[in-house]
Amino acid sequence: MQMRRIFWSVIVVMTLGASLAYAGDIVSSPYESPGSRLGTAAPSEQVLQNAKPVVNALKPPDPSQVVLDTEAQPYRSGMMTKAGIIEADEDSQARAFGSFGMPYTTARVVDGSTSYWAYTSNRLSTTWPYRAIGKLYFHDPVGGGNYYCSASVIRQGVIVTAAHCVAPYGGKRWYSNWQFIPAYYNGTQPYGLWTSWTATIASAWYYGTDTGGGAARNNDLALLVLRKNTSSQFIGNRTGWFGYGWNNYSFVQSSRTGYLATAAVSTLGYPGLMDGGNIMQRTDGPSSLATVSGAKQIMQGSNFTGGSSGGPWIVNFASSTPALSGGAVAGTASTNAVIGVTSWGTSDPNAPKDNYSSQFSQNPQFPSSNYGGRGAGNIGAFMNYICNLKACGSSTYTCAQLGYCN
Repeated sequence: MQMRRIFWSVIVVMTLGASLAYAGDIVSSPYESPGSRLGTAAPSEQVLQNAKPVVNALKPPDPSQVVLDTEAQPYRSGMMTKAGIIEADEDSQARAFGSFGMPYTTARVVDGSTSYWAYTSNRLSTTWPYRAIGKLYFHDPVGGGNYYCSASVIRQGVIVTAAHCVAPYGGKRWYSNWQFIPAYYNGTQPYGLWTSWTATIASAWYYGTDTGGGAARNNDLALLVLRKNTSSQFIGNRTGWFGYGWNNYSFVQSSRTGYLATAAVSTLGYPGLMDGGNIMQRTDGPSSLATVSGAKQIMQGSNFTGGSSGGPWIVNFASSTPALSGGAVAGTASTNAVIGVTSWGTSDPNAPKDNYSSQFSQNPQFPSSNYGGRGAGNIGAFMNYICNLKACGSSTYTCAQLGYCN
């Protein structure tokens, strides 16, 4: 079971009971009703446990097509510049950039004091910034069955995931009933369950015309707007939210990296082959910009597997800043900026393992350097589009006016 990508200058909006309407480069799903085949409020543990981890259905491209980048052309680089980021919420703090390598480490997001089999929320995974990451459940109305990906909160009422967690590549249809559980831990829902208003992808993904080959595509990302809870809170009021960066934000090039564009990246999600997908996992390691079958990608060493799709790739990951002494000063780069989401990787978990993400960046489908002040390229275009939708329960006000994009 898997998913796919995006295209050209055509936005498609679908409202409940309405036909597709074009408006640029982006496509939105029908507005979802609060009910779901997954459950109307809190899916049962059996439903959650029976959901299958999503594995990108597109075939990995030929490894010989992977070309590590030493240039950021033809678009202006956002490397090490404030112009390349939208800030996280007020809990975020400044920190220095990371450095290069290709090894990685992967570990459970737990504090060590909670047994894996104890059905209680683990303290660490329910604290900032981990609590802004969770499992995204959905239903496939054609193939049948329930599935899950990973996702993260990047605005007060908006989450980001992979396009293949929203629609099959070139299938011209949608999955449905997306339900997000932030900080999911072993069946628990410490911050509740959140349903979606609508999902947005690139029309190049929807129609199967996105640049690239196989699983390597320019635009394997999606944004979902989530409803408020019964207390009229946005999800970000409960969890906080990450910032997002574009055009190689936080990547550096120097003689120490062989002049490859590299960054220290933390990747998080719920891979199905680790703890049964029941506990959040974290991989840390250097990542490189690459071009794969013509698509702009980020490559990281990782043993993440199906279920981790859509999980955030975060630069300058931090929960708090230490007190410095001896003349040391903090870096000026913003923390907790999402620069991509898990898209595809080597299928054999025991082989040398690389994972890939579509770059949040300008590309042939989304070439502009600024979309309404919400960023450049695909991520800026998506955010600007959904924030200007007259949706979110109103025919008068936009999602932004209603506070979802704060």
